[in-house]
Amino acid sequence: MGNLTIGKAAKGAGVSPDTIRYYQRLGLLPDAKRLESGYRVFTMEAVRTLRFIKRAQGLGFSLDEIRELLTFRKKTASCRDVKRAALRKV
Repeated sequence: MGNLTIGKAAKGAGVSPDTIRYYQRLGLLPDAKRLESGYRVFTMEAVRTLRFIKRAQGLGFSLDEIRELLTFRKKTASCRDVKRAALRKV
């Protein structure tokens, strides 16, 4: 399962296509590549990120706090950094 349309990515993550566009505007999800037809295509990594965002929201994290958590995935953060961010929330 390589490239997914926005509808399939939304279904796989349990969100709406509008939610995906919103998260992209906020910078929580990178912009998707586009086909020549203009359709956005998403990877399974994008679906995993969407699921992470929804789980974090379910745990009470704000979108700003989730943005911080997502930065830990992009760089090599230590376990201590992640734990510190989580403990601030608790």
